[in-house]
This record gives sequence, C-alpha cells and structure tokens, in this order.
Amino acid sequence: MSELDRREEWMGLGIMLSELRMKTWVENRSDSKLGMRVQKRVSWRSLFKSGTDGQRRCVEIFLRPFDIELKENYYDNDTMTKWLLLLDRLDTMYSIKQSITDRIGWHMLEWVMHNPTPKEWKGFLEWVTAYDEEEEMISDYINISSKEKYETD
Repeated sequence: MSELDRREEWMGLGIMLSELRMKTWVENRSDSKLGMRVQKRVSWRSLFKSGTDGQRRCVEIFLRPFDIELKENYYDNDTMTKWLLLLDRLDTMYSIKQSITDRIGWHMLEWVMHNPTPKEWKGFLEWVTAYDEEEEMISDYINISSKEKYETD
C-alpha cells in the first residue's frame, strides 16, 4: 500500500502563508451614491512577478480542493468569502494566524466583510471612523505582539 505524496500540497500552503496579501481601502468614486466605495482585493506578494512555475503549481495543488482558482488578483465577494472560510478552517485546524505574513490584511478583510457599509452618509462616516480605529488597533496589536515575541526568544 503506497501513501499519497502530499509534499507539493504542503509546500503550496507554506507559499500561500508567506505570499498572500489582503487589502481593503476606501476610494472616491463618482459612480457611487455616497461618492466613496470600499474596495477589497486578495493578491500575491510576488508569486506572479518572480515566483517559479513550480511554486505556482504547488499553490494550485493546495487550492484545488477548496475550489479557488489560482489567479493574480481576486476582487469578487464570493471568492473573498471562500478565502476567509479557507483561512478560518486552516486556523481552526493548524493555528495559522501567527504564521501568515499579512495578519493585518486578513483581519481587516474579515472586518470589512462582517461590517457592510451603510447606505446613508452619516452611517458611512461612522463606519469609516470605526474602520480607521480597527485598523489602528490591529496594527498596534500585531506590532506589539511581534516585538514581544522577538524579545522573549
């Protein structure tokens, strides 16, 4: 009986943890009712710029069971939800939250997906204030916890 070789799959996970980038931002938009819109993107730090075919293949193999196609950028809400479900499942199984390079981006993407923008101006201004406070809080927390980790090692 031969054991399934999953080395490429596990290498794909490692590459994903170091390469994945999640970004949220508010931009001025004339085609929006409020004149502003919240944007979201999941992308890769350098996998498509300087990564090898072998690295991309490992990530593709890892993502296949989760129904996520390997692409340079992801913008749609359905794929964002898939990414968040995958990361949450991996964190539950393997405690990856401390291993992923872009912890701030992950947190802010989760926050934006769980806190939809209001449709009226006053509510939107309150939302933007809460967004800025959340980003500052998570940035401070991660920077402090990273500094403490290196000081105790």
